[in-house]
Amino acid sequence: MKLVYKYISKELIAPFFFGVAAFVGIFIGTDLLFELTDYYSTWGVSIVTLVKLFFLSLPSIIVLTFPMATLLATIIAYSRLSGDSEITALRAGGVSVGKLVIPALVLGLIMSIFAVSLNEYIVPNSNYLYEKIIWEFQHGEQLPSTQYNLYLTPIDEKSNRPDYILYTYKFNGQTGIMTDVYLQDYDQGEPTVLIQAESAKWLDTGWKFFNGQIIYLKSGERIPALEFSEYNAVQIFNKPEEISQLNKSISDMSFSELKNYIELRESQGRETLEERVKLHQRLSIPLASFIFALFAAPLGIKPGRSSGSAVGLGLSIVVIFIYYILMTVGDALGSQGSIQPWLGAWLQNIIFLIIGGILLYKVTQ
Repeated sequence: MKLVYKYISKELIAPFFFGVAAFVGIFIGTDLLFELTDYYSTWGVSIVTLVKLFFLSLPSIIVLTFPMATLLATIIAYSRLSGDSEITALRAGGVSVGKLVIPALVLGLIMSIFAVSLNEYIVPNSNYLYEKIIWEFQHGEQLPSTQYNLYLTPIDEKSNRPDYILYTYKFNGQTGIMTDVYLQDYDQGEPTVLIQAESAKWLDTGWKFFNGQIIYLKSGERIPALEFSEYNAVQIFNKPEEISQLNKSISDMSFSELKNYIELRESQGRETLEERVKLHQRLSIPLASFIFALFAAPLGIKPGRSSGSAVGLGLSIVVIFIYYILMTVGDALGSQGSIQPWLGAWLQNIIFLIIGGILLYKVTQ
C-alpha cells in the first residue's frame, strides 16, 4: 500500500500546484490588478509601493486557493487514474476505494492545517501592512492608533446593567494614555462613584488617574468632591491593547485576537453575530480543503469520468461557485441571527461533507 499511496500522491502534487497557480492568476487578473491600477492612476502611487502591495496581498489570496487547488488536483488525479483503468486494476488487486482516497484526504488535511497557520500568523500582519500603506498615501499620514470619543460600557452578567461607564475624549493605543476621562462606577445597577480626570495612564498594576476629582454618589446624600493629583485605580476596565482592538479591522486580527475582540464587545453589551461568523470561518474555510478532497475523490473515481485539466478546471469552478453561494447564504443568515453563527459559518461544509459521504458510499458499492 505504501507504493500505491506514493503513486497516487505523485499524481496529486502536479495538478495541485497547477491549481494554486491558476486560481491565484484568476484572483490577480480579476481583482488585484484593477485595484493596483486604480491606485497608480488616481493616487500616483510609485511602482515600488505597488510591488509591495502586490506581495502583501498574496498571502490572503493563496490561502483561498488551497481548497480550490485541492479540489482540482483530486478531480484531475483520480479522473486520470480512472480513465486509464488503473483504479479498476487496483480494485481488482484487492485495494478498496476507502484506501484509494486516503492520499487525497491527507493532502486536504495538510492544506487545511497549513491554511489555518497562515491565517493565524501571516495573513493578519500582511493585511495590516497593506491597509497601512493605503492609508498613508490616501491621507498623507501614518495609520493612527488614536481613538476619539471612546465609550466603554461593560454589562454586569448578574444584574444585566452597566458595570461601569467610561468616556474619554482621546485614547492613544501605543502610549496607553487617555485624555479627558470620565469614569462612573456602578454597584448592582446603581451609580456609586464618579471619577473625573485630565488624563489616565496604564501601569502594570492598573490605571492611574491624574489631576481630577472623585465624587461619591449616595442616594439622599451630598458628599463633597475629593480632589487628587494622582489616583491609583485597580484594573476596573480593560488594558490598552484590549481597547485598541476596538479600532482594528477584523481582517487584521488573528484567531485569538478576534476571539478576545468578541469577548470585549460582548462585555460592552454589543452584538457580535457577524464577528462570531467570521471567527468560525477562520476554521471552516481552510477546512474546505479536506471537505473538497472527500467530495472530489468519488467524482474522479466514478467510471466514465472524462480526464484532463480543462475538464477538471471547469468542474472545479462549478463546485466552487455552488460552495460560494452556500457560504454567502450561511454568512447572511448567521450575521442576522436567523441561525446560529457557527452554523452560518459551517453550513456549506456540512452540506458538502454529507454529499461527499454519499458519493463515496455509492462508489464503494
